Amino acid sequence: MLKFFRHIRKNLINEGKSTRYLKYAVGEIILVVIGILIALQINTWNEQRKANILEAEYYCRLFEDLLQDQEQVETLIKQTEDRLKASNQSLRLLQKNNPNKIEVATQMDLSTKAIFIDFKPNNSAFEDLKSGANLSIIKDKNVIKALNAYYNTLESIKSIIKINGQNGVDIAFAHNDSFENGKTASSIRYGKFKHGLDADVIANIKIDTTATLSETMQFRFYNESFRNAAANLRQLELYNDLQEHTLKMTKLLEKKCETRHD
Repeated sequence: MLKFFRHIRKNLINEGKSTRYLKYAVGEIILVVIGILIALQINTWNEQRKANILEAEYYCRLFEDLLQDQEQVETLIKQTEDRLKASNQSLRLLQKNNPNKIEVATQMDLSTKAIFIDFKPNNSAFEDLKSGANLSIIKDKNVIKALNAYYNTLESIKSIIKINGQNGVDIAFAHNDSFENGKTASSIRYGKFKHGLDADVIANIKIDTTATLSETMQFRFYNESFRNAAANLRQLELYNDLQEHTLKMTKLLEKKCETRHD
C-alpha cells in the first residue's frame, strides 16, 4: 500500500502537476490523521471495555463476600437463639425445689457456649479495592460510600458484641469450685471431659447423678441465668442489626453484579 502511494506521488511530481500533488499530499495527510484517530478510538474503547469488565468483577467479588457475611451472621443468630433457649431452661430448672446439679450445670454451660465467637467480615475484595488507585475502578461513588459506611458499622457493632460476649464468659468462669456447682460432672457426662479424659481417669471420679444444688448455689445460678439471658438477648439484638446492614448491602451489590453482566 505504501509503495502504491509513493508511486502516485512520484508520477505527479515527474509530470509537473504540483497542484494535484499538493491536493493529493493533503488528502494523504488527512487519511493518516483519520487512521491515527481511529486507532486511538479503538484503543480507548478497548481500555474502557477492560475497565468495565474489571469493575463488574469487583462488584461480583464484593457481592460474594457479603453472601459469606450473611451466612456467618445467620449461623451466629442460630447459636445465640440456642443459648437463649438454654438460659430459659436453666431458669426453668432453678425455679423448682432441689434442682439437679448436673441438669442445671449443663444448661448453664450451653447458655454461654461460643458466646465469645467474633464475627469476621469477608472483606478481601474491599481491601483489594482500597489498595493503590483501585477505588477509581468503581464509577458509582455511592457504592464506595455505602461500602465504607458498612464496614465502619461492622467494626462498631463487633466491638459491642465482643464486650457483651466477654461479660458472658466472665460469668461462666467466676466460680472457684466446679465440683460444687456440678459443672465438672456435667462436662464428664456430656461435655469436653467425656471425650478428652481417659476412661480410667473418669472411672475414679465420683459422680452423684442425683445430687442437688445447695440453696446458696441455686440462688447464685438463678441470678447468673438472668445475666446470661440478658447477654444473649443483647447479642441477638446486635446480630439482627448486623444482619439488617448485611442484607441491605448484599441487595445493592447483587443488583450491580447482575447489571454489569447483562
